[in-house]
Amino acid sequence: MNEIPSSSLRRASLTVALTLLGVLAVVWFLIQVKVLLYMIFVSLFIAVALEPAVQFLDKRGWRRGAATGVVFLAVAVASIGLVASVVPVVIGQAAGLLSDIPDYLGEVERLVDDWLEIDLLTPSAEEEVTGAGSLLERLGTGIAGGLVGFGSTVIGATFQAFTIALFSFYMIAEAPKLRRTVLSFLPARRQREALRIWEIAVEKTGAYVYSRTILAIVGAAFTTGLLLVLDVDFALALGIWVGFLGQFVPIVGTYLGAVLPILVALADDPIKALWVGIGLVAYQQVENLVIGPRITARTMAIHPAVSVGAIVMGGTMMGASGVVLALPVTAIVQAVISTTIERHQVVDGGDEDATATRFKPGVG
Repeated sequence: MNEIPSSSLRRASLTVALTLLGVLAVVWFLIQVKVLLYMIFVSLFIAVALEPAVQFLDKRGWRRGAATGVVFLAVAVASIGLVASVVPVVIGQAAGLLSDIPDYLGEVERLVDDWLEIDLLTPSAEEEVTGAGSLLERLGTGIAGGLVGFGSTVIGATFQAFTIALFSFYMIAEAPKLRRTVLSFLPARRQREALRIWEIAVEKTGAYVYSRTILAIVGAAFTTGLLLVLDVDFALALGIWVGFLGQFVPIVGTYLGAVLPILVALADDPIKALWVGIGLVAYQQVENLVIGPRITARTMAIHPAVSVGAIVMGGTMMGASGVVLALPVTAIVQAVISTTIERHQVVDGGDEDATATRFKPGVG
């Protein structure tokens, strides 16, 4: 039996050890820069989503840098306006609800006592409830004051947002140069295929974003009108909140968005809150059956099961931003697969008549 030379064994062992160390080094490096990779991924999606708007201005004689700046400015103003309009409502209503908890519980007790003649709250229990409400109010005040301690977190989030915006801006403004650089590493046939995939990604992502934006505007207009008719406070801010949250947070966004206007209406009149809930549910059905299919007719449909799976995966991997990005990324992947993978006609194996004729005794 031939023995393996010790020198060859040492070289093989050294090769395996170096390979393992190299893999570990790469994994360690990716873990260390995972925040940077996350920001690059989000920036790439933003660049793809805003590319159609920049191309629209570019084709009309705008310089690409100026067109990118205008589009970014419009998005920034819209985002800041959305946050600025909703945050005061959330804070004000949260504080109001905390302070009104004892009154709500007392009202419920009185209603039950009048209808069922059951005394739910004894005097001592009422004092405890009032004390609990005061405790909650103080707790809310303490939490609000403690938000100052999250200054470093806010600064970090601001830095990330600024970095993502900067990456996205340069990815869009320098997109032609970036494409040429990437394509230069590929042969001619692969270049055409890569360019086609890029165009598909831009088209599908843009279609998703703009169709969602139109639906958000329609939903915001309806919600604002409904709240104005019912004389609910902060109608415009709540309408914007419901419209955009319902469209850009898939599946659960509509229901999460409806909670805030219902709570605001509840603070004024429970009947108003009931009508707000009924109106929003009714509109959601009309949107799903009539408005949505017309607006999204040219965008790619995603199976509900695929949507749920994509949202769960996105949330697990990237948190809240992954939930928002899940469906547009899925639409891109689905579009690329449908246009790059050749599909064949399925052989008909379910024609029972043909099968029976084929194997019928004396036939053929």
